[in-house]
Amino acid sequence: MSDCHLTVSDIIRRSIADTYRRLTTNEAGLRAGDDPEAVHQARVATRRLRSDLRTFDRFLEPRWAADLGADLRWLGSELGTLRDIEVQRDRLQASAARLPTAEAEAARRVIRRLEADRAATRLELMTMLSQARYSHVREHLAAAAVAPALMPAASAAAADVLKPVLRRRWNKIGRTVNALGDNPSDDALHRVRVRAKRCRYAAEACEPAFGKSARRLARAMTGVQNVLGEHHDAVVAGAWLAKTAHECSPAEAYAIGMLAQLEEEAAAAARRAFPAVWHDADTDRVHGWL
Repeated sequence: MSDCHLTVSDIIRRSIADTYRRLTTNEAGLRAGDDPEAVHQARVATRRLRSDLRTFDRFLEPRWAADLGADLRWLGSELGTLRDIEVQRDRLQASAARLPTAEAEAARRVIRRLEADRAATRLELMTMLSQARYSHVREHLAAAAVAPALMPAASAAAADVLKPVLRRRWNKIGRTVNALGDNPSDDALHRVRVRAKRCRYAAEACEPAFGKSARRLARAMTGVQNVLGEHHDAVVAGAWLAKTAHECSPAEAYAIGMLAQLEEEAAAAARRAFPAVWHDADTDRVHGWL
C-alpha cells in the first residue's frame, strides 16, 4: 500500500537510515571476519545508498551528497574486494564438485589460492575497521540519517514528483538494452546489469510512495540483474582461471580447463536467457505507469 502523505525527504531519510542500520547490524560479523553474509549485506547497503544518492540528486545539497558518496565509495571498495574473492571462491568450489574425483581434487588445490587471497584481504578489512576514517564514515551516516542536507524541492509529496525520477532510471536501462545489437560484448551486458540494479534500488526506495507498481518494477529489474549477474560471475571466474592456468602443474591446468569450460557454458546460458527475461520486464504492466 502506498502512502500519499510521504515527502521526498521521508524517502531519502529512510534510505540513509536503512544503510546505517544494515551497516551497524553487520558490523560484529565484519569484525569477527568469518561471516561472508555480513560482508555481503554491508556492501549491498553502501552500493544501494550510493545509487540512491544519484537517483535523488536534485533533491540533495550537491557538496554534501558528493562528500557522502565519496565516503560510501571508499567503504564499498574496501568491502567489495573481500566479497568478490568470496563469491569467486564459492562459485569455483561448487563447480569443482561437479568434476571427476581426480580433477576435482586438482581444481581444489588451485582454488585454495583464493583462500590465501581472502585471508590477506580480511586482514586489510580488519585494519580498515579500526581506522579513524571508518569511524568518520559511520558517524557521517548516523548524522545523515537524522538530518540529510536537502534542497527545498525535497519537501514535495513523493507521489507527485518521483515518477519522473523512476522514469529516468527506466529509460537509461531501456536505451542501453536497445543499443546492445545481436552479439553484445561482456562489458555491454555488464552495463545493463548495473543499470538494472540502479533501477531496482530506485523502485525499492520509492515503494512506500507507489506501492505494488514500484514492487513490480523492482521484481522485474531483479530478474534482469540476476541473469546478468550469473553471466558476469561466470566471465570473471573464467578470466581468473585463464590467468591462473599458466601457474599450474599439467594436472591442475587440465582440471582448470574443465572448470573454464563449465564457466563458459554458464555464461552462454545466461546470454540465451537474457532476451526472455528482458521481454518480461519491458511491458506496460511493469513500467507503463511511469
